[in-house]
Amino acid sequence: MRLSSIWLLYRKEMLDTVRDRRTIVSMVLVPIVAMPLLFLAMQTIISFVEKRAGQEALTISVRGGDRLPGLLNALAGAGFKFASQPDLKAAVESKAIAAGVEAATLPSGAKEVRIYADDTLQASQVASGKIRMALDQFKVNSSRLRLQALGVPEDVLSPFTVKRVDLAPPKKMAGMVWGGMLGYVVVLLMFSGGMYPAIDLTAGEKERRTLEMLLSSPAGRYEIILAKILAATTAIAITAVLSLSSLAVSLHYVDFGKGAKMLQGMTLDVRILALVALALLPTAIMAASLMIGIALFAKSFKEAQSYLTPLVMAVVFPLVAGMLPGIQLSPALAMVPLFNVCQLIKEIFQGDFNRLSFAITMASNLVYAGIAFLAAVQVFKSEKVLFRT
Repeated sequence: MRLSSIWLLYRKEMLDTVRDRRTIVSMVLVPIVAMPLLFLAMQTIISFVEKRAGQEALTISVRGGDRLPGLLNALAGAGFKFASQPDLKAAVESKAIAAGVEAATLPSGAKEVRIYADDTLQASQVASGKIRMALDQFKVNSSRLRLQALGVPEDVLSPFTVKRVDLAPPKKMAGMVWGGMLGYVVVLLMFSGGMYPAIDLTAGEKERRTLEMLLSSPAGRYEIILAKILAATTAIAITAVLSLSSLAVSLHYVDFGKGAKMLQGMTLDVRILALVALALLPTAIMAASLMIGIALFAKSFKEAQSYLTPLVMAVVFPLVAGMLPGIQLSPALAMVPLFNVCQLIKEIFQGDFNRLSFAITMASNLVYAGIAFLAAVQVFKSEKVLFRT
């Protein structure tokens, strides 16, 4: 193979690629716009839901408050507003109130306070948590008053304190959330962004009747297919770089509010971006080879779309598996294609990826990329595929 021929063919393919409007939209515009729009939508939704839940959580109903003197005052001091409801359970289920509180006397004579809440509703969750805090404080205050009346020191209520120390820094926590989600988004954008260039370099050539001219040139089959795969890989790499750049800018400027603590504290430095880009490179080659090889079977642009759309949809399943919490990238899982790179990106964002798993992921994905490349070459060598009618 002659490098000069490959370079000339590569330039020709890239020129054809940038001339296609659909390719520019999928390769450049979507990655640039997707991340800011995603983050803006998340920020808007989180702020709206948080504000509405906070307002709705203040409306509760209390039954049997006279059985426990001071209960209503304690809840009112916590900022709650009371609504009269005969059936607390039905009122919570119908969302008429955020939560219900019932003071009851057990057969033994002991007092019991029941909280009726629906954990599937955020407002009900917030109300339940605030009610528990108010009741805990009410319990402590009541016990303190009784001890004072008996002349007993108050410190018997709390002989020791309990403090939970979270060893995970905010950046690691945010990295776990963002890494799992954005690994999925970036890889999916790579496949969707590379689909139109792959189609244009194959079925598009057939429709334009330029494939025959290309095959009659002095360039060999290996040189032609290599140039096409390099052009498709470049398009996919551009999509990945633009997605990561858009991600870095979006994370810098978007504030998700106090209620989304797990999303805060994530900063992207050059090292993280470089590692993610390196991890994505074999996947870009594999994606380009797969899509070029499949699109070669199509006679038209529309037919190629129908072939590649199921591939893009099939990519979702291993990527979703990579988003699941509690899964670590073991050497065995590092050999599962697409899942491994999504999981590796998550661990890179967390800052605690395993070097052995990183090496196995890269090596296995390079093997898969090589297999996909050889398969695309074999398809391109088939006259029946290139000139089928």
